[in-house]
Amino acid sequence: MDLSLAKLRQEMTQCRRCPLWQTRTQVVTGEGDPGAKLLLLGEAPGGHEDMISGQAFTGEAGEHLQEFLAVLNLTRAQIYLTNTVKCRPTRPSPRGRYGAYANRRPNASEIQACRPWLEQELQLVAPELIVTLGTVPLSFIVGKNCSMKDFHGRPFFAERYRAWVFPLFHPAAVIYNRRLQSVYLSDLVRLKEFMGTLFNRQS
Repeated sequence: MDLSLAKLRQEMTQCRRCPLWQTRTQVVTGEGDPGAKLLLLGEAPGGHEDMISGQAFTGEAGEHLQEFLAVLNLTRAQIYLTNTVKCRPTRPSPRGRYGAYANRRPNASEIQACRPWLEQELQLVAPELIVTLGTVPLSFIVGKNCSMKDFHGRPFFAERYRAWVFPLFHPAAVIYNRRLQSVYLSDLVRLKEFMGTLFNRQS
C-alpha cells in the first residue's frame, strides 16, 4: 500500500467535519491499486459498506461492480475505487435494510466537508481516467450541478485533475428506471472502446 494513501486513510477514519460521523458505523475509504489508470468514483457508502464490510462497492453495489468489470475485462484489483462522500448518509426508515435507516443522497454540505479528502485522494492516485457513477461525483468533478442526460457516455478532459472523465448513470437509477438499462450497457461498451483508444495511445 502506498504510504501516503495509508496515512490519508488513517486521517479519514478520525474525521468529524460533518454530522455524518455521529451516525456512521465506520468511515469507508478508497481502496485498490494506488497506481491504477482507472479510478471508479461513486456517490457514498451504502448500508453494507458502512455496517458490514467497511469496503467501497460491496453488497448490492458490489454486484453492479462485477457487471461493470466483466464488460471491461478488468478485476477489482486493477482499478482504484472510492466514493465522493466517505460516510453513509441516512434517513430514518422503519423498513431500512440495515438497521432503522435507509440510504439517501449526500447533501451539499456533506459533499463539501468531504471535498479535501477526495481532492487529496485524486492527487495521490493520479488516474488517467475517472469513471463517475451518477450526478453526485460528476457534479463534484465539473464543479457545478450537472444533468446526466447531457453528460452520460461522453468523455471529457478535466484539467483540474489532469484526467479524462467518463460519466455513467448510477446503477441505482438503472434499477428504478429499466428504460436506462440499454443506455447504461451501451455506455459501458463505449467506455471500453474509449479505454482502448486512450491507454493504447499512451503506451
